[in-house]
Amino acid sequence: MKKRWPSLLLGLAVSIIALVYLFRRDLGGVRDELANARYWTVLPVMAISLLGLWLRSIRWRVLLKGRLSPSDSFHILNISYFVNGVLPLRVGELARAVLALRADPPVPVLTSISTVVVERLLDTLAVFGLVGITLAVLPTGLEIGLVGIALGVGAIIGVIVLAVFAARPAWAHAVLRGVGRVFKFLDTPRLHAWVDDLLEGILPLASPRLLLLSVWWTAAAWFTSVAAGYVMLYAIFDDPTWVASMAMIALASFVVAVPAVPGNLGPFEAAIVFGLAAADLVAQTTDPRAVALALILHAVNLGTYILAGLAGLWALDVSLGEVTRAAQGLRTRQSQAPAEIDAQTTLTDV
Repeated sequence: MKKRWPSLLLGLAVSIIALVYLFRRDLGGVRDELANARYWTVLPVMAISLLGLWLRSIRWRVLLKGRLSPSDSFHILNISYFVNGVLPLRVGELARAVLALRADPPVPVLTSISTVVVERLLDTLAVFGLVGITLAVLPTGLEIGLVGIALGVGAIIGVIVLAVFAARPAWAHAVLRGVGRVFKFLDTPRLHAWVDDLLEGILPLASPRLLLLSVWWTAAAWFTSVAAGYVMLYAIFDDPTWVASMAMIALASFVVAVPAVPGNLGPFEAAIVFGLAAADLVAQTTDPRAVALALILHAVNLGTYILAGLAGLWALDVSLGEVTRAAQGLRTRQSQAPAEIDAQTTLTDV
């Protein structure tokens, strides 16, 4: 735990700085906007968000080649988002892995983790698709457009490389052996076994049909995110735009990687207000309407994740403490062989 204090303190500092920046002016105006907001938007936004979670669970099940039931994939995914939203150090992905290992039949830990890598790449492509559409509509600098294109191309190349390795595992092992000639510690039977498990998780990318299905469900899930953002805008604004929703959703997705307190409090609100300002829905980032909208949207998102996560814990008959202890235990055993991790996690953690 001592090793994690620096990152926890950094996250706290980032959150405080972001919140101080947002509230440095008209705090009374933010309070008035919150008091007069149209809260009828909350229920439809939560319904659309739950639909998005269901679509993401379908995508995960596609990447796992149907190894989980639809209900298990939905509940496990919701629990992982819940854990990431309320606990530090983002152990939600590890929670997902241990719960999938608990299923019948079990999914190997590294197979689950490798699908998370694929999901991140697909989501990166989706985010840069949103950025590209937004940049095409809004007057922005050439440099921003080039950065977006470069990162989008990098994500595409990453997907292609993973797809090639999934279709030709021998090539991945050959690359590993080649690198091992320089770095001897990389060319070990244990590491090759890890690669096999990782490649199993990204195997759907080697199938054009499964890849297209994964892209389709990714696009559908992100459309629901943009739609939920658009409906949420009506809570504060009389004339919201789809471009504003795309801008704030895209920026909010970027700041997930920024250190912050659990729930990404601070950076999330900053991303929303900068997105609204970029879309010319507000004139400045400290506009009380933008700050109020960011707070409401964040509360609704967290509320949705918490409710869905609690429902998942109840459906799978497991407690949050058991899940987090299993995830932390898995983190401490990451240096072991895949089979050892799977066996110990099944028997001792959940």
